[in-house]
Formats: sequence, C-alpha cells, structure tokens
Amino acid sequence: MDRDWEISVEIPADLGEVLRQGMCRGKEIAARRARRRRMAARTACSFLLVLTLFAGGVRFSPAFAAAVRELPVVGQLVRAFEKNQPLAQGGVRGEGGMAVLTMERSGDREQIRLEFRQEDAALYQVEFASYPKTITITMPGTDGVEVLSEISRARDTSQYIKSVCQLPTSTGDTTSIQLELESDADVQIQEYRDPGSLVIALTPAEIQLDTVYSVRTLSFDADGFQQAASRYNAFGARVLRDDQGKFFLEFVQEATMEQAEARRLTLQGDVIVEARTGNNVPVCFPTMEAYESSCFLNQYYQLLLQSDRVEPVLDFMDHHFANASDEERDTMLRGLAGLLQDYEETVDWDRVFAFYQTAGIEPPEEFQRQAQP
Repeated sequence: MDRDWEISVEIPADLGEVLRQGMCRGKEIAARRARRRRMAARTACSFLLVLTLFAGGVRFSPAFAAAVRELPVVGQLVRAFEKNQPLAQGGVRGEGGMAVLTMERSGDREQIRLEFRQEDAALYQVEFASYPKTITITMPGTDGVEVLSEISRARDTSQYIKSVCQLPTSTGDTTSIQLELESDADVQIQEYRDPGSLVIALTPAEIQLDTVYSVRTLSFDADGFQQAASRYNAFGARVLRDDQGKFFLEFVQEATMEQAEARRLTLQGDVIVEARTGNNVPVCFPTMEAYESSCFLNQYYQLLLQSDRVEPVLDFMDHHFANASDEERDTMLRGLAGLLQDYEETVDWDRVFAFYQTAGIEPPEEFQRQAQP
C-alpha cells in the first residue's frame, strides 16, 4: 500500500492565538464538568441521608439528637421517645423467644439494652409512672423468665434500680416486668433495629418529695390479684407491688385527700386511699381492717407531732384505747412514752398508769420514779 499521501493543510497566520483560545475553552469546559460532578455528589449524599432518616421512621427531634449524641452505636435508631414519656410502644410481633440483656454505665448514666433475636425489636409497651417511679415493660411473645433473671442481676450493680419483679398477667404468652427506680432517676426509651433492641437510659433527676393520694385496691397474692384485675379490667389501672411483695391496682393519684375520697366513692368494692410521699414503697393493706387500723394510727401520729402538751394525747387515748387492738395499744403506749421523755410539765401519772394497766403492761421504771412524791 502506498503511504506517500499528499494532503494540503492551510495553517492560519495567527496560530498562537487560536491555540490560546482553545486551551481557555477547554479549561472552562473542564471546570463546569467538575462543578457538576461535585453538585451531583452533594445531592446524592443529601438524598441518601434523608432517605436513611425517613426509611428508619425517625424524626429529627431533640430526643433523637440526644440519643445519637449520647448512645453508642447499637444498630439503626428507629424511635427515640421523650424523657419520662408516660407511654412508649412499638416493635413487631415475632414468633417468640428470649431477649439478651446487657447493662452499661458511663459516669452517672446507665443503659439497659434488651436485644431480640430478630431484625426488629419485638412487640413492646413501656409505661413510666411516678410515686413511686416505675418502668413497666410488657412484651408479648418474649420469654420473661430469662429476661427477669438478667435484670435482677443488673439491679445489683445499678445505682437507679431499687427492685425488679415480674407482674402477673391474664395471658400466658405475655411477659410484664416492672422496675422500681430510685427517686433521682429519669428515663428515656429508644428502639433500634438490625439488630432489634430496646434501650432504657437512666440519668440523674431531681428528688421528688411531693405527697400524692393514691386511690387503689387492697393488696393481693397472685391468685387474688387475677380476680381483682378481671373485675376492674375496664379501668386501665396501674399495677404495683407493695412492701410485702403483694400486688394491687392503682386507679388514679390525686393532689388532695378530698379529691381522692371523691374519686374513691365512684368505685365499687374495697377501694382505699393511701397517702404516699416521694418515692416511698406502697404499704401492704391485705384487709379493710388493716387499712382502718393504719388510718387510726396515722391520726394518732399526727396528734403526737402537733402536741406540745400531754393532755390532748391522753384525751385521745381515753376515747380509743379500750377498743383498740393489742398492736394499736402497743403503738399508742410507745408514742406516749416518747412524748413524756424529758417532759418538764406536770403529769397526771394516775391517768397515764391506767392505760398501762388496761394493756396489762408494767409502766416503765423511770415513770414510776417520777410519779413518787
């Protein structure tokens, strides 16, 4: 093949200027393409961020921001509930199983994590309430015995968890666990997926010393409680455990005794009003007699606190001592003895000794010495 081609090419006279303009246009085209690539990258990143947030069902709220800032990465955040939110619920119903519990502490912050054996958190409902502060976790289809044993072990190292118990439920496939907290604990709930987990964050809070008046039932063992729960099923009552480990239902808390009494009268059955201050553990009242005795002795305590003379106390005992139970008599005599300790006013000792004689108890030797002329 003949490669000796002759091609006529016209060379411009201002070749240098033409080359300079071509290079400038090339640089402008390259710069525009680079800007388009950077803009496309930013748009793609923004779209992926927004898509991730909405795909997870997360709203960018203060609670979410706090959760992201304070919690270690444990999966994809699905929900971050507000601090001390009364009701938190979510998750999906699984085929049963158990939750693995871990507990972490960083300074004065504690974190309980329930991890489920599935991609999403199992179905749950978490209720937070005060006086006393409790977290009640209800998990249909989760093996609560395994979870309870782990939480009980976590309680031993926690500065916020006071007690743990498994509440009786009306269905066999539902587990309900209650954590009673110290009064200086705040609660925040977060739900995660991949893996599915529920995180309970505990942080310091101001101590509550208010008094509330609880409208509640008597205390029951497990069998008796089931009957009471069936009777008051429509009232949506709170389940609590008392200082003797028995259970009762609380219908409402009122700010005054008058409001609580008015509410009590609207309910049928043996419904009572218990005054509760701060984070005190509820008192066990197994019978109406026990409750009425407690009210009577509380009236006596208030009289002792308000009296700077012995005569009003002796007048009260004149009216009630003869018909009081042995336990009530013993309590009144101990209160009277405390009031007379270092008492500097004149005392009618014959009147005092008459109460000891009725109870069949020998008066303290100190009182006998003081009664001598």
